[in-house]
Amino acid sequence: MKISTDYLAGIIDGEGTITLCRKNKNDTWRTPYLSVSSTTPEILTALTEVFGGHICKHKVYKEHHLPSFSWRIAGRKAIALCAQLSEKLLVPEKKRRATLIAQRYLQCTPRNGKYTNKQHTKKIQFENDFFNVSGKGGSRTHTPIRGTRF
Repeated sequence: MKISTDYLAGIIDGEGTITLCRKNKNDTWRTPYLSVSSTTPEILTALTEVFGGHICKHKVYKEHHLPSFSWRIAGRKAIALCAQLSEKLLVPEKKRRATLIAQRYLQCTPRNGKYTNKQHTKKIQFENDFFNVSGKGGSRTHTPIRGTRF
């Protein structure tokens, strides 16, 4: 199946999420994630075939609910997709987040995971900028996992 980044941008605008998440509960820093939730697994399977990632099945809590699924892609593949999608997204907040990830995430994330004080400050500022929606309250501050030393 041929799915374009234009189609993916439309799906993410409507049903998707662009965010930073911790892969594990003990991780200090968050990783870029793109996800789309749907009750139609065929769409998500097509996304997996074209862009990679994986599909998660969600638990059905009530009998009258349809089974639901999520397509997720993380890390460098998510960063590359954000770069392709940033100009195609229409929802301003999703466009802002995709642009931030594409332009700044790799600049403030060392490959070896060892941060200098300057990089540490830059990473905290990036996460604060990412989660702060201008005009909608104060900024959220990064809270490292307890016991983490830099």
